[in-house]
Amino acid sequence: MGAMAFTVRFDTRHTDTYAATGFVHAGVLLALTELAYAAYERAVGVEKPGHIVAVEVRTRAEYLAPLPWQDGAVVEVTTLDATERGFTQSFTVRSARTDRLVARFEHDWVWLDTAAGRAVPLPVEVQTALRREMTS
Repeated sequence: MGAMAFTVRFDTRHTDTYAATGFVHAGVLLALTELAYAAYERAVGVEKPGHIVAVEVRTRAEYLAPLPWQDGAVVEVTTLDATERGFTQSFTVRSARTDRLVARFEHDWVWLDTAAGRAVPLPVEVQTALRREMTS
């Protein structure tokens, strides 16, 4: 059975665009993947202390088509792998209006202890929650 995607929709605004183009800036698309991860984390019931944050240690991006700001975006999140050292997720960004594929991202994440300034192991229950979402 394939990985199960979590989907979330975001409105986009004229202020999200490249100057005078009418198309959403690539940096905004990246930020939408981070917002999608936060929504995903809540949806699968992952909780962490306030001083622990998820951060990307590596990102791969492929931009395929411009996104008019009026369209809004739908972001699909799929967890590809989860271990004690971190997890990998893919993100597909589509136009909410036309369903056109706009971009693909893949993030490698770790949990960062902001007080200690270093990565911390991903708890087993979090790995399990991510794997459950991967195979449901």
